[in-house]
Amino acid sequence: MSDHLPPVVPAPPDTSQPATPPARPRRRWWRYLCLLLVLALLSVLGWLTGNEQGFAWLCQQLPVLTGQQLSIARSEGSLWSGFTLHDIRWRAQYEDADIDRLQLQWQPAALWQGQVQVQALSIGHVRLTTRPSPATPAAGAPASLSLPLAVQVDKLSLASLTMLPDDVRLYGLQAAYRYDRQQHSLQLHSLQTPWGSTSATLQLADSSPFAIRGQLQGQGELEQIALLAGLKLGGNLLQLQVDGTASGKGMLAEAHGLLHPFAFNPYNRFSRLDVRVGGINPQAIMPAWPKARLGFAVHAEPDGGPRIKGGLSLLNSQPGPLSASQLPLSLLVGEFRADEKALHLDKLMAQLGGGQLNLTGKVEHNSLDIVALLDNIGLRTLHEAAPDDVIKGTARVAGALSGPDIKASLYGKTLQLQTALGFQQAAAGKVLLLRQLDLTAGAGKVSLSGQLGLEGRQEYQLEGKLLKADPSRLQAGLPAGELNAAIKATGQLVAPLSGKVGLQFAPSRLSGAALSGQLSADWQGQRLRQLVADLRLASNRLQANGAYGAAGDKLKLLIDAPNLSLLGRDFSGVIKGQAELAGTPKVPLLSASLRAERLRLPGNLAVQSLSLDGDIKADPSSPFRLQLAADKLQAGSFSAEQLRAQGSGTRTRHRLQLDGRLRLDGRPYGLQLAASGGLPVNSGQWQGVLERLELTGKPGLSLLSPLALEAGAARIKLGSTRLALLGGSLSLSELTRTSDGVLSTRGHAESLRLAELAPLLHLPVEQNLLLDSGWDLKLNGNRPQGQFWLKRVAGDISLPAEAGRPAALGLKAAQLRLRFDGGSLLFDTDIDSRYAQLTGKGSLPWNGGVIDSRTPLSATASVSLPSLANLAQLSSPSLELAGQLSANLSLTGPLGQLQAQGLIQGSKLLLADHKTGIRLGDGVLQARMSGRSLILDKLRFAGGQGEVSASGSLDLKEAGPDAMVRVTLNKFSVFDKPSRKLVVSGSTELSMVDRKISLIGRIRADQGRIDLPKTGAPSLSDDVVVKGRETAEPSAFASLPLTVALDLDLGERFRLVGQGLDVELTGVVKVSANPGMPPGARGQVRVVKGRYKAYGQDLDIEQGIISFVGPLDNPVLNVVAKRHLSPVGAGVEVTGSVAAPRIRLVADESMSEKDKLSWLVLGHAASGDRDDAALAASAGMMLAGSINDQVGLFDELGLASRKERTLANGTVSPAEQVVTVGRQLTRELYLGYEYGVTSADQAVKLAYQLSKGWSMVLRAGTNTSVESRYTLRFD
Repeated sequence: MSDHLPPVVPAPPDTSQPATPPARPRRRWWRYLCLLLVLALLSVLGWLTGNEQGFAWLCQQLPVLTGQQLSIARSEGSLWSGFTLHDIRWRAQYEDADIDRLQLQWQPAALWQGQVQVQALSIGHVRLTTRPSPATPAAGAPASLSLPLAVQVDKLSLASLTMLPDDVRLYGLQAAYRYDRQQHSLQLHSLQTPWGSTSATLQLADSSPFAIRGQLQGQGELEQIALLAGLKLGGNLLQLQVDGTASGKGMLAEAHGLLHPFAFNPYNRFSRLDVRVGGINPQAIMPAWPKARLGFAVHAEPDGGPRIKGGLSLLNSQPGPLSASQLPLSLLVGEFRADEKALHLDKLMAQLGGGQLNLTGKVEHNSLDIVALLDNIGLRTLHEAAPDDVIKGTARVAGALSGPDIKASLYGKTLQLQTALGFQQAAAGKVLLLRQLDLTAGAGKVSLSGQLGLEGRQEYQLEGKLLKADPSRLQAGLPAGELNAAIKATGQLVAPLSGKVGLQFAPSRLSGAALSGQLSADWQGQRLRQLVADLRLASNRLQANGAYGAAGDKLKLLIDAPNLSLLGRDFSGVIKGQAELAGTPKVPLLSASLRAERLRLPGNLAVQSLSLDGDIKADPSSPFRLQLAADKLQAGSFSAEQLRAQGSGTRTRHRLQLDGRLRLDGRPYGLQLAASGGLPVNSGQWQGVLERLELTGKPGLSLLSPLALEAGAARIKLGSTRLALLGGSLSLSELTRTSDGVLSTRGHAESLRLAELAPLLHLPVEQNLLLDSGWDLKLNGNRPQGQFWLKRVAGDISLPAEAGRPAALGLKAAQLRLRFDGGSLLFDTDIDSRYAQLTGKGSLPWNGGVIDSRTPLSATASVSLPSLANLAQLSSPSLELAGQLSANLSLTGPLGQLQAQGLIQGSKLLLADHKTGIRLGDGVLQARMSGRSLILDKLRFAGGQGEVSASGSLDLKEAGPDAMVRVTLNKFSVFDKPSRKLVVSGSTELSMVDRKISLIGRIRADQGRIDLPKTGAPSLSDDVVVKGRETAEPSAFASLPLTVALDLDLGERFRLVGQGLDVELTGVVKVSANPGMPPGARGQVRVVKGRYKAYGQDLDIEQGIISFVGPLDNPVLNVVAKRHLSPVGAGVEVTGSVAAPRIRLVADESMSEKDKLSWLVLGHAASGDRDDAALAASAGMMLAGSINDQVGLFDELGLASRKERTLANGTVSPAEQVVTVGRQLTRELYLGYEYGVTSADQAVKLAYQLSKGWSMVLRAGTNTSVESRYTLRFD
């Protein structure tokens, strides 16, 4: 069977498989290629955005990518790590933006959570310039305000924003922004404006109708008057509710309204409006606006459907002419209506120029029609230079809003005006058509017609006639005349300027003299293609013929004017000369001869005599001759008593000399200059060497080495040289200024004495500084580059101190560095002195070199005063200072009104006045600056066992600081001297208004002692001055304008000592002080206990009242004091003042004055002649005692009588006079010394009073004894 097996039939090939294997490699290759391309693109993107060099390269390509609209000068960092961009410029058709710096710090990782997280977006100085743009139709409200990602900006800052051409400036914006996919939130922490600072909050929903809630608060000044303002927003963007107020002394502004910002019809964008303003000067808001004092009100309300109606009124209480930057309008009142089609003005009346203006008409979407009626408007009240006439008439403005027709017919006593203006759209742009302008003044008339292109090349055509025109009727000061002439002018106003003008006089008269002639001129760019003139005024003649500006041109001039006064009151003198000008501006050729005598021209130009001769030819070897002589030349603030200039040689090689005696701002100078050089062939650039330059005067200048010089229309170039200047030297490496205004210079200066600039630079302090300086600058319009530095190398500054004694600042180092970076000026400074150290840095926009009080500044500053003790020598010697102060501040805003933010700290502060005994020690200060206000968070001083703390604010206004500070005292020692001590508790309020300080409040004396001054030797009156004797130093606080009004509760421990008085007081006294006056007090206090020394005795005060009615140290007394333990209550009654007391003897029983005195002095009743002698002795003792009381050494000093007595040893001691000196140690214990005048016995006496009648006496000395005395009265 195996032999007959059927043949094996091969299987058919599988045709579906062979095509698959080749295709797989090709797809894999494309995938790899795409992958490589993606990786390459990601790498490029990563390099461009993640690498600093790549990101910088990308920024440099932005001009190409944006069609030259966006450019960035320099970048730092990368997109993912944060970056800083410098000198950003955006150029578009209708706006330009310049940003000097932009810095971004953010977290890219937050993008994975669908959020843009920005830690800080810091923008420097921004300058935004806008140009008029075509009106765009209203687009209506947006459908949504949502963003694709959540956004959070923690810190948004803007140094300044300048908006031109309106010149609106904002400064120091600090804000934060957040979007949470539902609502936009903006927190404006601070924003400074020229009028003050503001803060605001705003929340805005991202879906229609866009609910809104916002609030703004501001404070500032207008004309040095404090203002507070507030604004609230509510509702939604489709119906926005606005409520705002602003108020200040004599000023008020309110605004309330319901607005529809997205309404298609502009007259329907509000349905209710109420604005009221009073006492506002518009010039205080914008300096370019006129000055006035305005009060106005505008109101609008619905009038059914989409219509509204309203009215307005304006009152100006200070009208004035426009020439004085005032507003001539005094009153404006009227009504208006608005609907979907038009705004209707009804009965709008204005009073201006002493007359009245009435307006009626309507304004539609694309057209307007307004008619004005003028009645008795004085032109001179509108502008001081206008003709003195009163006009009436009508004017109408009608047609399209983009180009209405204007017609006016006005007339006055001598003037009449007929005019018709219109607009036309031509191929070159919009054109202003002057169809008719006929001005008649008296018998004279001026007629003009023509057109002026407002776009493109701004081509113009003008034709006019003068018929018997009198210039004096048009403007005061012009000469009277009768002019007849024809005028024709054509040309263009866009560079290169070109035009043709023709003037043909018919027989005319000016200043009574005949005037005739003609003038025709044709110019284009810098070439005067033709000038033909022949003008004659009496014997005055001016002729010109030819051309100038191109090769082969030649212009001849001739003037012969023996009587220039015919031209007007600003002209006088004689001028005569001729000139021939040829060549080109680059290679001028001149031949001239000019003479003038007693010449006076407008602009404060005058010369007593002038002669000029010049001859400059084209041939290189031709003579070069120039001579100038001027005497008594006056040009503004510059004058030259004599000026001589001379040039001689050939065109290519000559010498120049200049000598003069000058006066600049009244200061005399002498000038000498010598140079040699020449004009190369076919060149107008003078090249040579300045060999001598000497300027004598203060300050002076002297050239130390020859200076290579090139000067001409193309450029001015100075080579290297050295000059003696300001007592030092200046080395100039290079200075070049090109025709396009680019200035580049390098050099340095050494040992310049700033004091030699005193005639030009008036400093408020004395100084002898020596300065070094260096610079490398390239100033190119608004994009300067380079650096400048100034360094103090020696010298110091003397500050004014107390009593006119200067004190050295003790400068150790001072340096200022400036760096120009595109449109910004960057600076940093370091100052180190004996008193303080200062470091600061910042920037401000260059603005083409225009830096004024409105230029914005962004800066930081750190100040440290390590020892306040050094400052004490700047004030009174009685003042003691100690402690440390430091401040770290950021400064923003305009230079004339800087705003500050930052902290001020102080520690271990001490303020002590040794004259008054005031001592504030162990002080701590914590304060901060917020705008122009100093917020005092904490100021604490220790005094004695207590402390005083303060908090409040200080507003640094332009008119002077205002302050409000609350002070809390807790057992604080105000005075701490042995003779004056006061410890108080309580609260007070310290305020400063108009540079005057006041202190009010109520405090309690926890402890007090005031020692009244002792009346020692006689002294001179305060108004007596002894020559050669130094005046006493006043208190450190005597010059302060301080007013005090304090309710002082004397408490339970207030003691008054002096003039024989020693008492403890209680009660309430109103303490007061006024500037320059000693402190005083008013009130009444009661004596709790005390003593009064009189007649050589210590008297107990049984009752007493002390009344303060003036000086603090001289109260009025009402005191009854009796002898201690007196049986009859003998004593005195004291009235009057402490300085001049009145004393009367008193007793409990009725007795004679002699007995009262005896009981008071001797302790018993008078008993005949013997007691009379004792009283006499006691009187001497009292006299000596009273002297001692004034001096204050002892309680007893005088002469007393001692009776005959038997000593312990049986010896009899006879009676004699005894000198006694003693001190009452306590109320009962007495210690004294006795010396016998006759016997020369001496003893120390110790006496103790046990009761009214019993006492013990111990004597130790020549004779020692012990006595016990008991006294009984039988009278």
